[in-house]
Amino acid sequence: MGRLLAIDYGTKRTGIAVTDPSKIIASPLQTIETKVLIEFLHKYFQKEPVETIIIGIPKNLDGSISQTEQKVNGFIQTLKQKFPTIPVQK
Repeated sequence: MGRLLAIDYGTKRTGIAVTDPSKIIASPLQTIETKVLIEFLHKYFQKEPVETIIIGIPKNLDGSISQTEQKVNGFIQTLKQKFPTIPVQK
């Protein structure tokens, strides 16, 4: 069984948190530049088993779609292509 990995996607920097192997406690892992995010994840997945990727979806205060949400949806498609064996949840 692997960890859960959470992504708080940003256009410049992205926050990453992971659970312990038992999936009881989540802790911040790192904040990295978004342009190197896929490379970082590839290296992390080689070291640690990850069961599921959870990605936050940003909304405007009124609940409408934000500009960042469109980028996040594109990023989700990239995750699914690069890491097809790891499920992605919003």
